[in-house]
Amino acid sequence: MGQYDGEAWLGKEPQFDENEIDETISADIIVVGGGLAGVAAVRQAAELSQKVLLFEKCRCIQARSGDFAVMDSKVAAHWGREKLNKAEIVNQLMHDMAYKASQNILKRWSEEAGEAFDWYIEGMEGVEILDRTDQVPEKGVRCYVQPRRYPLPEGFDNATENYKCYQVTAWVRPSHIPVCRANFEKAQATGNVTSYFNTKVKKLIRKPGGRVEGIIAQSREGRTIRAYAKKGVILATGDYMSNEAMLKRFLPGMEKTPKQWTSYEMDRTPSNLGEGHKMALWIGAKLQDSPHAPMAHHMGSVFGVSDFLLLDSRGKRFVNEDAPGQQIGSQIENLPDKTAWQIIDGNWKQYIPKEYPSHGNVCYTVEDTELENGSIYNKLCYIDNYIAPKYIREAIENKSLIEAQTLEELIEKTGLPKETALASISEYNRMCEQGEDTDYGKRKDRLFAVKEGPFYAARFTPAIMIVALGGIQSDEEAHCYDEEGKVIPGLYAAGNVQGNRVAVDYPLTVPGLSHSLALVYGRIAARNAAEEQ
Repeated sequence: MGQYDGEAWLGKEPQFDENEIDETISADIIVVGGGLAGVAAVRQAAELSQKVLLFEKCRCIQARSGDFAVMDSKVAAHWGREKLNKAEIVNQLMHDMAYKASQNILKRWSEEAGEAFDWYIEGMEGVEILDRTDQVPEKGVRCYVQPRRYPLPEGFDNATENYKCYQVTAWVRPSHIPVCRANFEKAQATGNVTSYFNTKVKKLIRKPGGRVEGIIAQSREGRTIRAYAKKGVILATGDYMSNEAMLKRFLPGMEKTPKQWTSYEMDRTPSNLGEGHKMALWIGAKLQDSPHAPMAHHMGSVFGVSDFLLLDSRGKRFVNEDAPGQQIGSQIENLPDKTAWQIIDGNWKQYIPKEYPSHGNVCYTVEDTELENGSIYNKLCYIDNYIAPKYIREAIENKSLIEAQTLEELIEKTGLPKETALASISEYNRMCEQGEDTDYGKRKDRLFAVKEGPFYAARFTPAIMIVALGGIQSDEEAHCYDEEGKVIPGLYAAGNVQGNRVAVDYPLTVPGLSHSLALVYGRIAARNAAEEQ
């Protein structure tokens, strides 16, 4: 009996009679899933002269976002950011995940992340590497890599921060999708890849106690394919966020959180349903024991997420605001009605430069004229850590930001209990004047008073959830393990189906960690599978 046998979310492994198989094929390596991790595995295996079969249930290669932790890559060297203490970064990640993740997985990632990103970005010709965050890309460039938060705000010292944020992040813009697809095309050009899109893998083939030998899949048209892998099967099937039963089982409380997903099957069903997790469990694999982690980082308002006063719906302060978006989002999730209000005064231009460069923090101010005259990139906004007066006006117009000339008027517009909220603001201002937050211990240089109009308020509700991070018990070789702690021969995992990479809460210590892990372990899985006899 498996650990989760009998639980409704797991279901039962489908069975196929011999007469139901329409086609039997074979290759050296089978990759299940055509996202970032799967594409990295396919290209790496193809370049190692392995015959590869890719099965993807959607109609094409899938990719999203674009943040990567580039570590000591050539790209990082271009920005002078290649000199890193990797052990320090890994230890901080372990600290921020309560030592529940695998340190060996993170250590191996830190050693290979830079080289992996160089390899990946070179998979597409003509990618421009920008020199600064605010640089205007050349006209006609399909894709460019922007440094996050470069140059850094004057006076920033990561060593003094309660929440470290290591500046190792590159953003592939305007979309990461062309780069991912270019890498797949590069793999196809080797002649070693055969792809099956709109084809869903239904089960893994494993003899009891033996190696994983292959898969059984069904095309959209109902054709059943049995595929054998001489060397290994790599699961790169993504997470389970759109499976409500699994979310309730492994991330209780998050099933009602708003969710974002951009990958769908042809019938518009979200593709991240945890099918790889279930297939692995059916043949004896084990899920990681450490608490699964939601990726649901709050990006705040046009003013970002941190350090401006936050009040709950009772009109009371409830948190030290000097934390990144993932942690602020977690505190909002803890509130009974999951709602808070960010309160800002008219001195915001003085306060913003005191912010630290982290995920969701606005720490650069620019003037409207700079955005309009072409001297800097005119698409910079709060997601890039930038703010300009025009963005505030736009937020007021679209009603995501409330403006008032007096505090009393502002509180009335929010609907907060007026007497309590004004008393909370008064007490907060008193602590700002004395330079000591005796309630929550926020550092004194980020005690931003609320005294000068105009005043602003933004309603904070739960952050949009992006990924449910928790997967098959794994190690730094991308192996999968059974419930007795033994390696399952012939089975590898990469991407969000790989366990032990992240636990408890998604860390913003190294923005771009998730993409970088998927890239690195897709390659590791392919290399190890290729070496099997």
